[in-house]
Amino acid sequence: MYIPKSFREEDLPTIHDLIERHNFGILFSTVDGEPVATHLPFLLDRERGQYGTLIAHFARANPHWKALDDSTSVLVVFQGVHDYISPAWYANQVTVPTWNYAVVHVYGKPKLIHETDELRHLLQNLIDFHDHEWDPAQAEEYIEARLQAIVGIEIEIERIEGKMKFNQNKSVDDQLSVIEHLDAIDTSDAQEMATIMRRNLERDQR
Repeated sequence: MYIPKSFREEDLPTIHDLIERHNFGILFSTVDGEPVATHLPFLLDRERGQYGTLIAHFARANPHWKALDDSTSVLVVFQGVHDYISPAWYANQVTVPTWNYAVVHVYGKPKLIHETDELRHLLQNLIDFHDHEWDPAQAEEYIEARLQAIVGIEIEIERIEGKMKFNQNKSVDDQLSVIEHLDAIDTSDAQEMATIMRRNLERDQR
């Protein structure tokens, strides 16, 4: 991934936070020389491996998993907040429009999981992460039957790249002006972006 120095994010907890907040990633690999992608919800185990471990599952009917093994790395992309930034939002408006965004690229070798106990544990962790209302015990038999229809995957992260392009190449006045305009936009992306930009400014001024 092309990352200018001013947009490179190297703080691992910050990168992990983005993965967990935007955990519906895209897993890319090549099959017979052609690019293939599958969209999957991932869990992140921050403590396993130098950079953490990603955990997910495929539908067994999806042929993509059959082309994966631990001899070839895959790429998983997590897209964070993103939005159009107008030159009208800058203190100095002699410039061009841009697009602010956050993204993480993860590389590692996949390990497939077929064992029923591990798949059950994987599903339970995924439910626990996302759902605090439904009790899976009421669907225990149904879940057990569905375990045969999935294949788990673990990817110990070997390399991780974070890019947060949030006007760090602009003056502080320009960044503060963008934050002010984002604050006035009632969307979750705009509000999250404003929060990240404030954090970046506070971190740079320490």
